[in-house]
Amino acid sequence: MSHLGLVAPYAGLAALARQVCAELGEDVTITIGDLAEGVKVARELAARGAEVIISRGGTATLISRHVEVPVVEIAVSAFDLVRALAEAREMGRYIGVAGFRNVIYGTKSLESVLGVHIEELIIEAEEGAAGIIAEGKAMGLEVIVGDAVSVRSARELGLQAILVTSGKEAINQAIREAREVALVRRRERARAEQFKAILDFAYEGIVATDQEGRITLVNPAAEKILGLTASRVVGRPAREVLPGVPLDQVRKSGQKRLGELHRAGNTLVAENVVPVITGREIVGAVATFQDVSHLQAVETRARQELYLKGHVAQFTFDDIVTCSPVMARVIERARQFAAAEATILITGETGSGKEMVAQSIHNASQRREGPFVAVNCAAVPENLLESELFGYEEGAFTGARKGGKKGLFELAHRGTLFLDEIGELSLNLQARLLRVLQQKAIMRVGGDRVLPVDVRIIAATHRNLEEAVARETFRRDLYYRLNVLHIKLPPLRERLEDLPLLIKALVEKISRRSGRLPPLFSEDVIARLQAYDWPGNVRELENIIERLVVLRSGQEVEPADLEEILGPVENKPEPGLQLVLRGTLEEMEAEIIRRTLALTNNNKDETCRRLGLSKTTLWRRLKSWQEGKPRQVSGS
Repeated sequence: MSHLGLVAPYAGLAALARQVCAELGEDVTITIGDLAEGVKVARELAARGAEVIISRGGTATLISRHVEVPVVEIAVSAFDLVRALAEAREMGRYIGVAGFRNVIYGTKSLESVLGVHIEELIIEAEEGAAGIIAEGKAMGLEVIVGDAVSVRSARELGLQAILVTSGKEAINQAIREAREVALVRRRERARAEQFKAILDFAYEGIVATDQEGRITLVNPAAEKILGLTASRVVGRPAREVLPGVPLDQVRKSGQKRLGELHRAGNTLVAENVVPVITGREIVGAVATFQDVSHLQAVETRARQELYLKGHVAQFTFDDIVTCSPVMARVIERARQFAAAEATILITGETGSGKEMVAQSIHNASQRREGPFVAVNCAAVPENLLESELFGYEEGAFTGARKGGKKGLFELAHRGTLFLDEIGELSLNLQARLLRVLQQKAIMRVGGDRVLPVDVRIIAATHRNLEEAVARETFRRDLYYRLNVLHIKLPPLRERLEDLPLLIKALVEKISRRSGRLPPLFSEDVIARLQAYDWPGNVRELENIIERLVVLRSGQEVEPADLEEILGPVENKPEPGLQLVLRGTLEEMEAEIIRRTLALTNNNKDETCRRLGLSKTTLWRRLKSWQEGKPRQVSGS
């Protein structure tokens, strides 16, 4: 079945249409039917798949009224009428032009041109045709010009009649127009189906209203989330169905409302409402709804995936155990840097906690929901580090994974990339890294596509990069790119007041993890540990504590144990800060503050300066201890 159907009111038109279709190479189903018969055959064509019906005159008018497909009319041109009237003039001077209004309107103006008298006989329906023609005969008309029904009725009344026929050009034009209409309808239908699929399978609930505030659309997700039935609410005012949703307010004001929460039954829903604007006119509003529990589940799955891949920052600033004023200033600066987007360079000795600070910065930044990807530049061979950082395409080298592999820059997109031991990068990789920092884009090894990346870089090193720049083993331009924000971590020997707190925290963590009883530390042992130089910093301390937990589980640590591990250590504790490792972290913190107050002759300003506390914090803690109230102590 062709997608075009043509209903010809008379046989001659059908024959001419077949001839035109053959010339055009157009597949059109052609049938004959006038007026009511034409409507009947047009319905059959539509039922068999015709997308557009072509017809003429009154038949075209009736089909358009009674059949639910577009109708293209074969035009009756002025030339066609003039030709028929000229032929009728040879038969008589009193001529009636009969037909539907759309065919014969304006023909009376041709009287003076043709030198005849013309009466327009307007037919509204097929049943009335005979009566109208009879009236024309009574008026003294000699010839009737019109369509097939008019001609048939005139001849039955004994009048002469001329049929107005359409030429090839009119048929050709109608077929071309019908073809365009069919194409547009197919496109519209495809768009409608696509739109319906989007609505039906969207996770978001969608409700739309018209210019009057009545609901026009409710998708399945909205039915489920809001507990509605589309068939029952479409056509009703939105303010009645969804009184808590500002669809009417948005439609009237034109101002969008985003990210609002409300309850639909027992479901907490996040909603966005926006106006629908055509030109400058607001013609409705659309609201989208998401089940908050579903959003949380999606976020949880995303986080679980990141955890499985290891691209998660575990530490925050609260995990940093310190009472040192030096370290407090470092943490305060790091918190400030976390709010910025610039590159950060962290310097400090090996084991001083550079990655812990980097993870804390990430978790305090706007990128906390994104991945945290870490790589030790010294631990990966140079020939592998390039492909690890930038990824590679399939076939880039022997053994390359099928389909290629994402690099760490791509994995860190919209998050943080921590480049530890940045000073170990070769000059070649330094150049590539500089290009990424400048262009914010990477190119995989063996690839030719530039991939944009949104990554914040935190670099760390134990080396003196300024000396490396002077020796020309580190690029000066890269150094300036990395050293926008700088954090210098103090070694453990410069924050010995943290040692009792660190020991306490490490003993608790390692004992709990290993299932052993914590060892006990005497004042003499603490003093000896404070006298040690700690070249390996906190990492070395953790290693020693782990060994002591194994060797002295539940027992007191002896000075001999330390000598066995550390060798001879000169016992030179700082007066006044020898602490017994007993009690909770809160109790130890209170002891540190009390001893510092004693050392400063109760000078609170000096105590605050030494411990890195504000006056308000010191006052609050002293007041809390006086009242005997417990206080939750953070690690930082």
